[in-house]
Amino acid sequence: MDLYFNSLNSGQVMAFGFMWNILPIIGAILVHLAFSAAVFNDANKLQREHGSLAFVNSWLWSLAVLVGGVFVALAYWVMHHSTIAKH
Repeated sequence: MDLYFNSLNSGQVMAFGFMWNILPIIGAILVHLAFSAAVFNDANKLQREHGSLAFVNSWLWSLAVLVGGVFVALAYWVMHHSTIAKH
């Protein structure tokens, strides 16, 4: 086992480290895109059914989720779909 790790050069080690550092970033980008698309579709549906959304329109909610991620998506859900929003 030690023989394998001793035969790696510094370029291979750096490439391996770079791959494991970039994967979480790619995952976060995909999650932000997916949540943004879902909020955009849901906001458009709510706008058609109810006429308006809380604070801003669907594309701005989508942009906010794209930048802010899961926490902004949670805020959107609380304002539009939770029992708090019904009162």
